[in-house]
Amino acid sequence: MIVVDVVFFVLDLAVLYSVYVILASSLNLEYGEAGLPNFAKAAFFAVGAFSVGALSVRLGAVFLGMALEGDFKLNSLRWAMSVSQSVARNPFLGLSIFIATLIVAALVGSVLGVLASYPALRLREDYLGMLLIAFSETIRIVARNYDPLVGGTFGAGVVDFLAWAGSPSREILLLFLSVVVAAIIWIVYYRLSASPFGRALRAMRDNELATESLGRNIVKLRMMAMMIGSAMASVAGVLYAYYVGTVNPDDFTTSKTFLITLMVIIGGSGNPYGPLVGPAVYLAFDRLIQFTKQRLILPFDPNYLSYIVLGVVLIIVVDRHPGGIVPEKPTLTLPRELRSLLRQRRVEETWNRQ
Repeated sequence: MIVVDVVFFVLDLAVLYSVYVILASSLNLEYGEAGLPNFAKAAFFAVGAFSVGALSVRLGAVFLGMALEGDFKLNSLRWAMSVSQSVARNPFLGLSIFIATLIVAALVGSVLGVLASYPALRLREDYLGMLLIAFSETIRIVARNYDPLVGGTFGAGVVDFLAWAGSPSREILLLFLSVVVAAIIWIVYYRLSASPFGRALRAMRDNELATESLGRNIVKLRMMAMMIGSAMASVAGVLYAYYVGTVNPDDFTTSKTFLITLMVIIGGSGNPYGPLVGPAVYLAFDRLIQFTKQRLILPFDPNYLSYIVLGVVLIIVVDRHPGGIVPEKPTLTLPRELRSLLRQRRVEETWNRQ
C-alpha cells in the first residue's frame, strides 16, 4: 500500500513539474529574454483552465447529442461525470475533447497576449507591471462572477478525457502526455532563444534604441514575445485543469504570477535551462515543507511556513547567485570580435617585422 501511495505521489509531482516547466519557460521568454515583466501570467494560465472548464462538458454534450438543461453553475459537475462515463466507452471522444480545448486555449491565449502587448509599447516597466496585475485580476473577477463561464464561485467540472484508461493507466498516460507537451514547448523555447529572434529579444532587453537603430521592429518583437509566451501559459492551464479535475477562478490569483516569477529568478532568468531548475527547486522545498510543518511547534500558523522558507531561499539565491542557479550565458559575439581583432593585430605585427 505504501509503495502504491509513493508511486501515485511521484506521478502527481511529475505532472505538476511539467506544468510549471511550461509556465516558467513562457515567463522566461517574456521577462528573461525580452525584458517584459508580465505580471498577468496568472491570467493566461487561467485562460487555459477556463477553456477546459467552459468547453469540455459542452463539447462532450455536443458530440453525444446530449441536452444540457439547467443552471451550469449547479449542474456542471454532474454533467462532467455523465460525459466522462461516455468517454470511458469511447476513447476517441475523450481525445477529441482534449485536442479541441487545447487548440482553443492556445488561440485565445495568443490573442489576449497580443492585446496585452499594446500597453508595453507606451508604459515603463513599473506602470506596465501594475496594469498587467489589474488585467489579471479583471479576468479572474469576471470568471468568478459570470456563472455561465466556469460556474463562478462553485467552479466547473472537467471531463476526464482519459476515463477509458482506468487507474493506474490513466495517471501514467496523463504523466506521459504532460511530459511530452512540456518537452515540446521547452524545445521550441530553446530553439527560439538560440535563434536570431532570441538574440533580437535580448538586444531589445538590453538597449531598445540601439536595437531599433539596427532595423529591428520593437513593436513586433514585443508582440511576438507576449503572443508566444501567453499561448504557452494557456497550454499549461489546460494540463493543470485536467490534472486537478475541476476549475475554480480563485485558484488563479496574482500569487500564482509571483510564484512563477520566483521559479524563473531562482532557476536563472534568460537561460533556457533555468525553467528546468527553478520548478524543481520550488517543488522540492514545497513538498519538504508540507511533510514537516505539521510536526513543528511554531508561534504562528504553519501554513505560512512555506512563504517564509521560500522567501529566505529567494534572498539567499539572489545574494549568492544574482543570475540564478543557472545564470544567463554571456553572448559569444564579443569574444569572437576580440579574437578577430587579436588575430588582425598579430598579422600586422608579423608584417611589420618583415
